[in-house]
Amino acid sequence: MTRYLKLHIALIFTCISISLCGQNTASEFVQSPDLKGALVSVAIADLETGEILQSANPDQRLCPASVWKLFTTTAAIKNLGSEFRFRTILAYDGKIESGVLNGNLLIIGGGDPSLASRFFSPGFDQIMSGWANAVKTAGIDSINGKVVANAAHFQGDGIPRTRIWEDMGNYYGAAVSGLNINDNTYFVDFKTPEEIGSRARILSVEPDVPGLQITSLVESSTIQADKAFIFGSPFDNQRIVRGTLPAGRDHFKIKGSLPNPPLFAASHLQKALKNVGIGVGSGITVEQLTVREPATYRVIHEHLSSPLVELVRHTNVDSDNLFAEAFLFQLGVLSGDGTLTGGLESLNDFYKPICQSDYPFYAYDGSGLSRFTAVSSSQIIDLIHYCAGNDVLRKNLLENLPKAGEEGSMKWFGKRTNLAGNLKGKSGSMDKVKAYAGYFSALSGRQLSFAVLVNNFDGSGVELREKIEAMLLDVYGDY
Repeated sequence: MTRYLKLHIALIFTCISISLCGQNTASEFVQSPDLKGALVSVAIADLETGEILQSANPDQRLCPASVWKLFTTTAAIKNLGSEFRFRTILAYDGKIESGVLNGNLLIIGGGDPSLASRFFSPGFDQIMSGWANAVKTAGIDSINGKVVANAAHFQGDGIPRTRIWEDMGNYYGAAVSGLNINDNTYFVDFKTPEEIGSRARILSVEPDVPGLQITSLVESSTIQADKAFIFGSPFDNQRIVRGTLPAGRDHFKIKGSLPNPPLFAASHLQKALKNVGIGVGSGITVEQLTVREPATYRVIHEHLSSPLVELVRHTNVDSDNLFAEAFLFQLGVLSGDGTLTGGLESLNDFYKPICQSDYPFYAYDGSGLSRFTAVSSSQIIDLIHYCAGNDVLRKNLLENLPKAGEEGSMKWFGKRTNLAGNLKGKSGSMDKVKAYAGYFSALSGRQLSFAVLVNNFDGSGVELREKIEAMLLDVYGDY
């Protein structure tokens, strides 16, 4: 055998070896002893063609956690339009006579999740003072009626039936409303004693929540993290806080979900009106079912949200559950049914031709906080491929996903590796759930999409994240 032939054969076997290595990366990941007993679904594909290059259990439907937001936000941009804006109206019924409104002042919600949000301007205090001044400018010096908060734009209690008790009372599990405000969130400030196991003391609740009663069982701990959970359901003013907070802190704030956002809005507008000298004779009330028709009121002020594309970017970068649920309900409104069921039916109808041709996904919410929502890695790849082939979705969704190692919920993923700044994606994390999906440029420049779902794993989330990073770095080098 000649030297040339030997070299040629060696090169062939080297290429085969490299090829097999690339083909087996996903399988090797799934078969890792560290993941024994876990449920795993992995798919790697060509971003442009959608061709699956590697996979392991690609059709196994698993809980995607916040990766599910990709489905909700894609449908929102496609159906509502990237320039869609939520609208909130300040209006009145009755008549204004000599500075007296003989009627009601109305806040008519449009489901805007960004209204008075800490992530967008104007903020809560500016919204309230602005509305009060707008009422003053309209020639109203006193109100012989009520401040009415109308939340009928969305119907139902605003929370999926599969949301768990531990989530409901905390900010990330806040129920969506037809009148959202201040991220449907309040802050509880604690003082924790130095003595481990001693009871923490509540210093304040901000902003003030009308009727809220909080029982705290929080204790100080050596754990330097927030391990306190607020328990309570929508429309219930009773809250119990359990768990631990770091010992020896003069201030430690945690966030809870507002029991009744429309009532909260009406209460604070009443206070803002008082600050500018406008009295309200008959107090405040909330309308959950009555839809106010435009012919029945006169507009004082109209507040428009930022364009949907900006709200979607925030939702995926910061993994905002409230925003995602509001998008889902708004999809229902578009189809004529502004309920959770209406939104879910709209979502399912939208995806039937995209990634449900062989078997359905299971959709129970818009944010992925429900553990009943389930999807496979191959369905996620179908979604990403669909977005890559649509100019609007590619620009306004895929290109707006957070960069690995740099932004939002992807800040620590792939940091100081070839994935940092190169990979864009969405993460999802819950207890015993870890998921990632997105796209990146491989070593050759080839654009690859990926989806990794892991449920019921042992060990820490950080260790699993590093394991997923290592697998994708192998894929990066193989292609």
